[in-house]
Parts: sequence; structure tokens; C-alpha cells
Amino acid sequence: MQLIKWYYNALIPFMLVLTLLAGVTNPQSGYREHAATVQAENLISSNSAQNMDDNKPDQTIETPAQPQQEKPQAIQTAQAKSTQAKAVTASAKRVSPTPAPSRSQTSGTTAPAVSTSSITTSSKALAIVSTAKQYLGVRYVWGGTTPSGFDCSGFTKYVFAKNGITLPRISRDQYNVGKSVAFNNLQPADLVFFSMDGDRITDHVGIYIGNGQFIQASSSNGVMISSMSSYWKSRYLGAKRVL
Repeated sequence: MQLIKWYYNALIPFMLVLTLLAGVTNPQSGYREHAATVQAENLISSNSAQNMDDNKPDQTIETPAQPQQEKPQAIQTAQAKSTQAKAVTASAKRVSPTPAPSRSQTSGTTAPAVSTSSITTSSKALAIVSTAKQYLGVRYVWGGTTPSGFDCSGFTKYVFAKNGITLPRISRDQYNVGKSVAFNNLQPADLVFFSMDGDRITDHVGIYIGNGQFIQASSSNGVMISSMSSYWKSRYLGAKRVL
């Protein structure tokens, strides 16, 4: 294309020279000369305009339309991936299981375990109280150790023996076994001891049944339930737990 343009640019002056020479030698060709001159000028103007257009930058070629479109597309793709990643993360947080609580977190709310020994002791204590109540009304017999008649220590020895626990025969010796219990911590089946003469020597025993009461073999009324009244509190020596 550039070669053709160069050829036309070189040919136009040559044609002008030939036209001038033809006008001098042949005056009758004035009209043709004028026409040729006008045509040559038009051709020069056309070629000049074309040359000017050729010298302009080719916007279609030099302007990279495709790269300009690809850059926003890449940004949109990256943004779309980022949005999708955030959505997946948020979804994972929503469905993630709540971690299980640690032992330190549950220790404050878990009910303490009840030992087997405590359950056994409680049931045996209730059994002893129940056995003792079966003999309510049995008469008092000094030295008695059977349902035909009981004294205080004979009654406690018999009731505990019925539940598999052996006690000494007399109240003074019974006071020397088991674990001492404070008055405020008395529980059913604890042995309670008294000094009837006020000399701090054990001479009477009964079985605590709860609610401030105890069961005993009284010398006046036989086997009966009594309350821890001021009378008995004034003669109270202590209590022992043998379970």
C-alpha cells in the first residue's frame, strides 16, 4: 500500500509537466490542459487528504478494545469468587456444630453422684426403725432380750441383730462402739444415750427415729416412742452411729 502511494505521488508531478508541454505545443488543447490541471489538483488534494488520513493513528488497531473489556471481566470474576467464598464461610459458621462443653463447664451443673454406701446406709437405717416399731407396746422386763419383754439395752441389741448388726449387751458398752454424732446431726437409727441418775454414767439407751423422736424400752411403759423434750435433753449424754 505504501509503495502504491509513493508511485502516485511521483507520477502526479510528471503528468503536470507533460500537460504544460502539451499546452505550449498545441494551443487548441487549452481546455484539456485546464481539465487536466483541475483533475491533477483534485488528485493532489485527494492524495494529500489520503496521506493525512494515512498518517493518523489507526484507532481501531492501536486501541486495544479487548484488553479493556478483559480487565473489568477479571475484576468481576475475582469479586464473584470473593463473594462466593464469604457465602461459603458464613454457611459453614451457621451449620458448624456447637462444640461440646468441657468438664470444667459442666462440673458446676452436674448433680453430685450419690455413693452406693450412702444409699445402703439409708435403707438399712429405715429398716432398723421399721423393725423397732414392730415391738411397740412390748412390756418392760429387767434383763429382757426378747419380744416377751425387753429392757433398754436388750431392746436395742435385739433390733440391730435382726438387721445383721451385733451390739454389746449393756448400754454402757454400747456407748463405746460406733462413731460419735453431734445432737444437731442425728439421723434415724443412731443410738442415743442418757444418764438417768445425772452422774454422767450411761444407764439408758434408745434408737433415734427422726423428727426429734426416739424409740425406747421404758421401765414404766415398755417399748414406746418419746420426744426429745427438756426432760430427756437434760439427761442426754451423746449419740453413736454404728451403720
